[in-house]
Amino acid sequence: MPAKLMIPGPIELEPEVLQTLAQPAVPHYGDAWVSVHNETVGLLQQVFQTQNYVFMFPGSGSLGLDAAAHSAFLPGETVIAGNNGWFGERITDILKSNGVNVVPVEADPRQALDPQAFREALRANPQATGVAVVHLETSTSVLNPIKEIADVVRQNSDALLMVDAVTGLAGAELQTDAWGIDLCVSASQKALGGPAGLGLVAVSPRAQARIDNRPEAGRSWYLDLKRWNWFVENWADWHPFPVTMPTAVVLALRTSLKSLLAEGVETRRARWQAMADHLRAGLRDLEMPLFVPEAMMTSILTAAYCPEGINSVAIRDYLLEECNIQITTGFGKFKEQVIRVGHMGGALTDADITQLLAGIEAFLNERQPN
Repeated sequence: MPAKLMIPGPIELEPEVLQTLAQPAVPHYGDAWVSVHNETVGLLQQVFQTQNYVFMFPGSGSLGLDAAAHSAFLPGETVIAGNNGWFGERITDILKSNGVNVVPVEADPRQALDPQAFREALRANPQATGVAVVHLETSTSVLNPIKEIADVVRQNSDALLMVDAVTGLAGAELQTDAWGIDLCVSASQKALGGPAGLGLVAVSPRAQARIDNRPEAGRSWYLDLKRWNWFVENWADWHPFPVTMPTAVVLALRTSLKSLLAEGVETRRARWQAMADHLRAGLRDLEMPLFVPEAMMTSILTAAYCPEGINSVAIRDYLLEECNIQITTGFGKFKEQVIRVGHMGGALTDADITQLLAGIEAFLNERQPN
């Protein structure tokens, strides 16, 4: 029997989503598929809280970030990038790989990014054409103050704001249009509740105009949002994308989005928060303090230190072998000190939290007998 997924993605899928994945293959063009495609884009717009188009890229969230960076910023331009964890490093690397000059705004992995630091960076670098930041730093569970950073960007520059919301979309408050986010990137396999396979990019009119009016051709055929937008505008009636779409993944995402919106994003987030409260209280009882203060976490992801002398890899392996539950560990220097638990999607319940805590307690009792 497959392990229960309690990692930060991919997530445990609802039965209805699994049933959708088991359906016969369908073609990715024609009237029927365009209707499905457009409906799915509409559902995504509701979750992104945007009136703007959301592109679905076959691939991962990192591919979506690569497409956004490649399309919006030219080689030699300056982009200010927040970095307080592994995925802050990732967005920095993606920008640099696209020839961008990166000005880092850094913070300790156990701290959120400081909006004031972005104000100072923008004043010191008035030539910056972009600011890039991670919404939920999945490597640490830290939620960054995107609204406050967005306010700083809008008040101090004409830079495009690019946000990595790969994990955090739906799992924490994020208002793409109201906050002035120009490029908001997510993925299908996290809080949205779908299977892995789609990078999602919401693009503001301001960003799309800059992309469409840039002075040179894109350096990549696949990643070029100018090309993707051309298909939306010119082939909308039968093929509004330039590539073969993974129809099973799109259909499964549509199913998961319908489930999320039927329950209500706020209602589901409250359910996730109840599971988080249960988990975090149980971890404290087991003398496993949270990696960062709870106020810095979201409802969908928990990171906690192991008791002294206990290796997080050993806990992870025990839970997988003895309880058929899969969690994961920290990153870098925290790999053997910290566990991370994802409690997102529509399939997990409070009973899963109870089972997880019982498994951790059993492990600790074996290692630390009374």
